[in-house]
Amino acid sequence: MAQVKWGRTFCLVFIGVFAALTVFAEQATKIIKFMPDTPGRGVREGHCWTSSIAVTRPDAWRCMIGNEIIDPCFASADGKLVICDPNPAKGDPGFRLKLTEPLPKPDFPVQSVADDSSWLVELADGTICRPVTGRSFEVQGKSANFYCENGQKDKEIVLLEGLNTKKPLWTAEKATIGHGPRGPKLLKSERLAVKTVWQ
Repeated sequence: MAQVKWGRTFCLVFIGVFAALTVFAEQATKIIKFMPDTPGRGVREGHCWTSSIAVTRPDAWRCMIGNEIIDPCFASADGKLVICDPNPAKGDPGFRLKLTEPLPKPDFPVQSVADDSSWLVELADGTICRPVTGRSFEVQGKSANFYCENGQKDKEIVLLEGLNTKKPLWTAEKATIGHGPRGPKLLKSERLAVKTVWQ
């Protein structure tokens, strides 16, 4: 009888520890080092003239197809092409960019990814955001430095002041912005957990 009780106690303790570890795992942002899927979803031609603004990586580039700027693009292992416009949050491998010019020397010869150097962010509510690589703006003294996917024509969804990485579960201030004759206006904001980031 004592052995049965001890066995049950052990099982309950094991289940409790497992549940605690599961809860802890759920309370931490998942950080993924992105590696490009070389096949992609098609081929276009263009060139890359400088390192990416979106992410600090020696294999990430700012590229052009005609007058269209794409950032970031990620070099393949052989350096003959780059993968542009991937969205791993949605399982989209991006497209292959056949280089018309050799890649330049990277601005970051030694890999040094900062804690918040993330080029794709998924919030707890499923919102997908990317760093601003062009013109930005401020609202109520805060910089809008991530643009988020948004189905509203007259409003923008942004992240203000980047990502808070001080705790294992990162957070971000998601804001809805309206634009009028007096410039951008904060309509609402909320602080959300960051579920996953790709670096």
